[in-house]
Amino acid sequence: MSGPYIIPLDLGDSVSDKSLSYLRRGVGEEEYGKRVAAYIGGAKKKIVVDTGPPELERSLKYHPYSKSEPLKPGQGMVPQLAKAGVKPEEIDIVILTHLHWDHVGNVTTFPNAEFIVSQEELRFALDPLPCLYTAYEALQSGMEPLFLKVIDRIRTVDMREQKVVDGVRVIPLPGHTPGSIGVVVDTEKGPYVITGDAVSKYGNLEGVPEERLPYLMSGIYTDMLAMWKSFELIDEIVGGDYSKVIPGHDPRAFQNERYP
Repeated sequence: MSGPYIIPLDLGDSVSDKSLSYLRRGVGEEEYGKRVAAYIGGAKKKIVVDTGPPELERSLKYHPYSKSEPLKPGQGMVPQLAKAGVKPEEIDIVILTHLHWDHVGNVTTFPNAEFIVSQEELRFALDPLPCLYTAYEALQSGMEPLFLKVIDRIRTVDMREQKVVDGVRVIPLPGHTPGSIGVVVDTEKGPYVITGDAVSKYGNLEGVPEERLPYLMSGIYTDMLAMWKSFELIDEIVGGDYSKVIPGHDPRAFQNERYP
């Protein structure tokens, strides 16, 4: 028996305040993070989920708080896809879980791909709240968001569960942003969820049981209640087995070269 599978893509490292991952926890404490994307193989289409940050110079200029580090040998979209046995021009579909700067940085690497994003996310990204101008590299702040370079190839979807191809579906996971979506891959060992930043780190789902907290809020959100409900939905899909979750910034996502 075979089916779709997931290969996590290592698109670089960063160091940021821990409170960005866990609301009001670890303020002033630096935490190491990863830029996590994913390749979905074994389906009818070759699919990439998220495209990581832009080049280092742009990241440091506009987002110094994130402390992006230079790519190490083997990191980055092209070499990571090569390890998965595929070239950027072979990718049919790129699913963007949301449109923050560190998830749309390599969109022009895929000359033949259709891009999928939620209609709600695109609408918000084009006219975000002023406090989120930097996160979206909004035109209103004098920047130009990189997703505009492929705007003619973007297909928007509603915020509801829907099939992309057999064995791959998108689900609404709002909270981090209004239009965040996740990707459920129905593998031979059950469903796995690629969350984008709906879940930044595994600790968001693991919570703090001794404090009677089943989950920990991310420090970056637009809707706390929606984020909590997204945690619950992910938990339900994987049956509490977080080894079947690929978060947006956790180094532990790379403890497996392939899922399942």
